[in-house]
Amino acid sequence: MQVEVNKADSLRLLSVPGMTPGIVSRLLYWRQSLGGFRELDELSLLIDTRRWEQAAPFLRVSPKGLADTVRWDLQTVDSATLVRVGFCRPRAAGRFVRYRAKRRGFRSWAELDSLQSLHPLERYRLRRWGLLTWQSASMWGWQFRPPFLDLNRATPAELEKLPGIGLYTAQRIVRYREKLRYFVSLDQLHEVWGLRPENLEKARPFLYVGSPLREPLRLREAPAKSLAAHPYISWKLARQLVRRRNAWGPSPIPPEVWKSWLPDSLRDRVEPYLTGD
Repeated sequence: MQVEVNKADSLRLLSVPGMTPGIVSRLLYWRQSLGGFRELDELSLLIDTRRWEQAAPFLRVSPKGLADTVRWDLQTVDSATLVRVGFCRPRAAGRFVRYRAKRRGFRSWAELDSLQSLHPLERYRLRRWGLLTWQSASMWGWQFRPPFLDLNRATPAELEKLPGIGLYTAQRIVRYREKLRYFVSLDQLHEVWGLRPENLEKARPFLYVGSPLREPLRLREAPAKSLAAHPYISWKLARQLVRRRNAWGPSPIPPEVWKSWLPDSLRDRVEPYLTGD
C-alpha cells in the first residue's frame, strides 16, 4: 500500500522502507514551507539515492498547486508571488529578486543557477514552472528601473523592488507606517527594525514623503489607548494628555497650549501627529 506524502504524518512516513527520522523531518519541513509536494520526483531531491530506491515504490503524491499549463515569467515575477505559488521560501524569494535586479535580468538558466542560496527543490520548481524570456531581459532597462515611490502610499511589493529593500523589510516599513499613521521624513526609516543604514542609503534616492493619507490624532477626543499606540507616545504621556485635555474642556485647544504639554525631548517628533481641533 502506498503512502500519500502530502497527507501522511511522521509515524506513517516512518513506516515506509528506507525512511529515517532525519528524512521524514526534512520532508515535513519542505511540505510545510512550499505548500505540499507536486510531483513524486521532487522527493528524490530530498532523499539520498539508496534510500530513495527503497522508498519510492511505497510513496505517492497527489498533485497540489499549479497545473502544468501555468507558467510564471521569472524576469518579472515578484517575491510575494514566488512564495504564494510555492516556488521558494520567503527568504530565498527575496534573494532571488535582489539577485535578478543586480544582474539586470537573467539571460540564461546558467545565470539563475549561479544563485547559490536556492535549494535544489526551489531550483527545480523555478525551472519546472518558470519561464525565462529574453524579451523581458532585453527590456530590463525601462521595465525594471526602480520607481520613485511615495513612502506614505507604497505597498510592500513596490518597496521590495528598490535596491537594499527585501520582502521582510518592505513589510516592516509598511507596518511601522501603520503605527505612525504616516511618515513625515525619510529619516524616520532609521527607526524601522532590521533596515540597515547602508541599505537605506541605496533605497533613499527612490523615495519621497508625500501628503498623509490619514488624519492626525485629535487630542480633544482620542482615548489614551489610541494615543499610546503611537510609537512616540508612552502610556504615561498619553494619560497626562488626556487629563489635561479634560481639564481644558470641550473647546479647541490652541497649538501653543497643547504643544506646551509635550516634553521638550519629544515635542518635535510628536507635534506632526496631533491636533487640538
